[in-house]
Amino acid sequence: MLFNIQHRTRYSYSQPVQLSPHRLRFHPRDDGAQRVINHQLAISPMPVGRNDHIDLEGNRVTQVWFGSDTDHLELTLMMQVETLRCDPFDFILDPAAVSLPIDHAHDVVCARAYLKRIEADDAVTAFAAGLSLAVDRDTLRFVDRLSRDLFTDFNHVHRETGMPQSPAVTLQTRQGACRDLAVLFVDCCRAEGLAARFASGYQKGNLQSERRHLHAWPEVYLPGAGWRGFDPTHGHVVADTHVTVTAAAQPQDTMPVSGIFTGKGVSSSLNYDLSIQVLDDSTTVAIA
Repeated sequence: MLFNIQHRTRYSYSQPVQLSPHRLRFHPRDDGAQRVINHQLAISPMPVGRNDHIDLEGNRVTQVWFGSDTDHLELTLMMQVETLRCDPFDFILDPAAVSLPIDHAHDVVCARAYLKRIEADDAVTAFAAGLSLAVDRDTLRFVDRLSRDLFTDFNHVHRETGMPQSPAVTLQTRQGACRDLAVLFVDCCRAEGLAARFASGYQKGNLQSERRHLHAWPEVYLPGAGWRGFDPTHGHVVADTHVTVTAAAQPQDTMPVSGIFTGKGVSSSLNYDLSIQVLDDSTTVAIA
């Protein structure tokens, strides 16, 4: 599928403020599942300095810093991305990865961050263990069952702001936004010895929706297949309907904008617009 995405984010301040150096994460990953054809990011006010680089987890980061005070920060993104993976099961698992837990003795240094529990909780541990036993510790059946159960048994809500809930809170309340379900999914995988991480980006989604948002979902590392996405918000395996911008062991390392402002008695507000056009095999669909 071919995605044409326009995304404008504007922070407005009640009076001029000093902006700290900011880290921006708006450039999609370029890998075997997708390729970036075009990417343009306009920033207002114009930064006095800019550093584009790759972080430790392979994400494209733009570091910017500013001169004079400003009453706004506006980021306008235009990009075109082609998703390439039509079949989410186009792989052969390594024999050692067929059953849980997966032995990471040979790559423990790389895998450690993706195996560390987000917030260890007995209820979450028991929930994950129960699902694992129900599928005889079969790796693929476990992640599929976990995704489907979070989709069917949990109430999905939308929260525009705020960090993800703890896995325990989401499990106890049986309710959460996409990022909350992603964090619970990741923690359940890690409890069963399966490396997992938090991913953020865009999705094709509901073509009739009047308001679009950034989306979050988990990815698991399957030896022989690499990193693969599962979307518990929709209950399916990720293929070519998602554009991954960032992925990291910790959700805060995927935030599109990281930085602070300084100003006494200043209030701020956030406004954004997201428009996506999707060209699939048969037709072009406009989403606003």
